[in-house]
Amino acid sequence: MEEPKSLTPRQWWLYRLIKWATLEQDTKLSISQIIDYQNKYGQAGKLTFTDLYNFIESEGNHSNCPEIYKDVDIINESDELDKIICKKNNQFWLGNESECIQFYNKLMHNVCRDSHKCKIIRDKISRDGQGKLITFDGIPINDTNAREFHESFIRQENLLKELEKKDKTIHDLEIKVLQYKNQADMYKERYEYYKNNGGH
Repeated sequence: MEEPKSLTPRQWWLYRLIKWATLEQDTKLSISQIIDYQNKYGQAGKLTFTDLYNFIESEGNHSNCPEIYKDVDIINESDELDKIICKKNNQFWLGNESECIQFYNKLMHNVCRDSHKCKIIRDKISRDGQGKLITFDGIPINDTNAREFHESFIRQENLLKELEKKDKTIHDLEIKVLQYKNQADMYKERYEYYKNNGGH
């Protein structure tokens, strides 16, 4: 796991804004609200950073500002702060005990889900070319339309390119699993520390 990095002025501003909203306003902040506050602070000359968040119009479940999500992850991974920022449905707040536990459990669910995906892809790759169980008539038992051997990969001129894509997919999934696990372990440690000692 990489060494924690010091928070940037933008990340400190984001943390303090979310902390203020949670503790003093008893509310969660949406992405659009965070950007609205940023613009108001900017117009008042109260920002100490120039790398502003940008709102991106998007449909579906895509984030309207990936940089906010990225900064929240960095804040949660930082040893400079004890509190944990919870996130759900494009909203952010400092979590209480039950919310932090729920957040941790969700991360662990993601670890298990992506680990399962990795295993399935690995198994398919490793069984390429292996024989299938067949009947006396030479028909594969598990798929009457299938060949007698597993064929995990497409057989054409761009095979190498497709294999490279599969390798990258597996590599990306493994990295994601590791990141989720590291985040979950870190959140659990932070929660235990905060529970026993209090925090910022």
